[in-house]
Amino acid sequence: MERALVTGCNGFVGRSLVNRLAGAGYEVWGTDRSEADPAFKGTRYLRGDLTDQEFVASTLNESSPACIVHLAAQSSVAKSFEEPVMTLRDGAAPALHILEHVRVTKGSARVLLVGSADEYGTVNPAQIPVREDTATHPESPYALAKAIQNHFGRMYAKLYRVDAMMTRSFNHTGPGQRDVFVLSSFAKQVAEIRRGTRAAEIEVGNLDVRRDFLDVRDVCDAYVVLLKKGRGGETYNVCSGQSYRVGDLLRELCSLAGVHVAIRVDVARLRPVDTPEMRGDPSKMRQHTGWTAKLAITDTLKSMLEYWDGALEGTHG
Repeated sequence: MERALVTGCNGFVGRSLVNRLAGAGYEVWGTDRSEADPAFKGTRYLRGDLTDQEFVASTLNESSPACIVHLAAQSSVAKSFEEPVMTLRDGAAPALHILEHVRVTKGSARVLLVGSADEYGTVNPAQIPVREDTATHPESPYALAKAIQNHFGRMYAKLYRVDAMMTRSFNHTGPGQRDVFVLSSFAKQVAEIRRGTRAAEIEVGNLDVRRDFLDVRDVCDAYVVLLKKGRGGETYNVCSGQSYRVGDLLRELCSLAGVHVAIRVDVARLRPVDTPEMRGDPSKMRQHTGWTAKLAITDTLKSMLEYWDGALEGTHG
């Protein structure tokens, strides 16, 4: 049984990935800054700060993983504009510490550094769908931190033969996501309206942007497949290849819930920079690993409404 270490295991993706890896036959260890999530299903949990190089070294020495999935980071683009220094530190330093430890110990661990499609920045419409060889132009502290992480991974793979792979993961969502993210925020508000605890009004940002949304369960399947079949030194778009207008998804959520709402623009939800469309080309991922997204966006939206119904009822957190 191979051992996998998941950093940021208490997060939205981390919780799902721990379960996916365990189901795929891995012995899963996890690490995060906070107390272990009660739902953590891994074998061992190590609490600490990955910006501390000594903690990273002790964690990797103790866990001795065959593979590492590095998720830990400040994950909100909006928050990154407010706290750029923290975002850049938390988004770049841990990856460097992990790669350096593998290098100096001459370890054989496979390292998967999870990045973001935000690294591409605003893309010329002629370049959509975006390929991995498209130039990156990060336009937020969050995107810059992920781009730096990608450069670290490529450098360590090329210069030191560290078995590192990188992703540029497109927007992912699903049940259990915090309501600071757009579709989860909409789903929560719609669920509250259906329950009669909120007026029939939705607060929105820019509804005209188009995004390549994926279900978190598909995303985690992609990461498991990459650990088995991905190629060292490569960057992979984890995407569906289809984009959706955010306003259309809000309308579908309302339809699924059977509610009629008024729309109110909240300026606090508008970003300083907002790319009109972001849609990825999944060809490389498909060719190297055979992975494709399977879950339909409607099924994802339904599961998010069900999640928020349960959360508001108090049956789960």
